[in-house]
Amino acid sequence: MVSDEALRRYKEVFASTVYETKHPVVRIHPVTGERHLLLGHFVKHLQGVSSHDSQHLFTVLQSYVTHLENTVRWHWQAGDVTIRENRATQHYTINDYGDAHRVTLAGDVVVGIDGQTSRACHQLARDGEASNQAGGEEQAAA
Repeated sequence: MVSDEALRRYKEVFASTVYETKHPVVRIHPVTGERHLLLGHFVKHLQGVSSHDSQHLFTVLQSYVTHLENTVRWHWQAGDVTIRENRATQHYTINDYGDAHRVTLAGDVVVGIDGQTSRACHQLARDGEASNQAGGEEQAAA
């Protein structure tokens, strides 16, 4: 069970601001040069297509990512440590491991196959007030 304090802290850090960023759908890994899909539950719309087509394309691509043979389910035991390559991994952690600690390292800027990078659109405080405006060209996905 999550304590009230932990929930308050989570909301303060992770849920207090809404970030909107445009990312390429296909990302080039900065070390290996491999291409991979940049998707996940934060995707709102694939740019350049209708809302209907965007949702359909997202569903098709996301279903590939989440096929059972493309997933790992870790059964936690005391002393376990896992490391994910977040630049090429979509993850959803199930908090069934009790008192654990999570560390996320700052990463690099996403680069697509056309050389375009991720761009911040803006961020909004949960109260709706804009806290940052960083306009930019439209990208392949949002």
